[in-house]
Amino acid sequence: MAKGVAINVGVNTNPEWGGFRGPIFSDGSFEFIHIPWKDKYGMIEPPPKKYDEMPYSEYVPQWVKKLYPYVLVSPNFNNCTYASTRGAPANKPILELGPGDYLLFYATLKWDERGNREEWINPDWGAYIVGFFKIDFVHKSLKHILADQVAREAFREYTWFKSLLKLGYRDDGAPWVKGIRQESGLLHKAIPLSSPEDSQKWSNLAGELFKTSTQKRLDINKKAVFQTVLTCEGDCLDKLLTKCILRKSIP
Repeated sequence: MAKGVAINVGVNTNPEWGGFRGPIFSDGSFEFIHIPWKDKYGMIEPPPKKYDEMPYSEYVPQWVKKLYPYVLVSPNFNNCTYASTRGAPANKPILELGPGDYLLFYATLKWDERGNREEWINPDWGAYIVGFFKIDFVHKSLKHILADQVAREAFREYTWFKSLLKLGYRDDGAPWVKGIRQESGLLHKAIPLSSPEDSQKWSNLAGELFKTSTQKRLDINKKAVFQTVLTCEGDCLDKLLTKCILRKSIP
C-alpha cells in the first residue's frame, strides 16, 4: 500500500523564510516561490540563481530581491530532488517512505484578488498542496548520497548539495529524496488544505484524507498548524492523487 507524507515548503510570512507568500490565482493556478539563499549557506560556483532570473520574479517583493537576491531552489521540481535538514519533524516520516511512495509538498499562498475566485480558495490566504514526488529512492543522509554514484549524479546540480559540500559537510543526518521525473512535479492547480472560510482551519478535504505523523485525524474545528507533517495512505492517497494534475501533463 503506497504511503504519502506532506511537508510545508516555500516562502511564507516568517522573515526567515522570505517574509511574504506566493500567489494563488482565481482559477486555482499558482506560483510556487522558493525561500531565499542565506549567507550561512555559503556561496557556490556557479552562484545560485537570482530571484530576478526566476519565472515567478514579478511576485517577489523588491525588498526581498535587494536583501536576499539569490534563491535556494529546494525542492527542485525540474530534477525532482529534495533534502531535509537535521532535526526536522518530517525526517522520521520521510525515512519510512520508499520507492513508489509519495513526498507531497504544500505551501501557504495568498489570493491575488483578481477575478471571481473558485469557491474553495480562501479570500485571504491558505495552505495548498502544490506538488509531489513519486519516489525513486530515499537515502538516509548526505553520507549515503556520496557513497552512491547514481545518487551523486542525481543530486549533482542540487544547490543544497553544493552548499553542504562547500561548507565541508559530509554527513548531515537528514533524508534525501529523489523523485521519478516523469511522475513528479508542480501541480497545474493547487489542492486546498485550508478552509475557504477560515485561513486558520483545515479544509474538509484535509480532514477527510490526512492524518498527522502520529496518526491523529485533523480536527477541522480547531486551529490548524501549517508546519504539521501530514500523512496519507491507501484509498485516501488514491483519492488525493486523482485530484492532482501535473503541470507538464497540460498542453
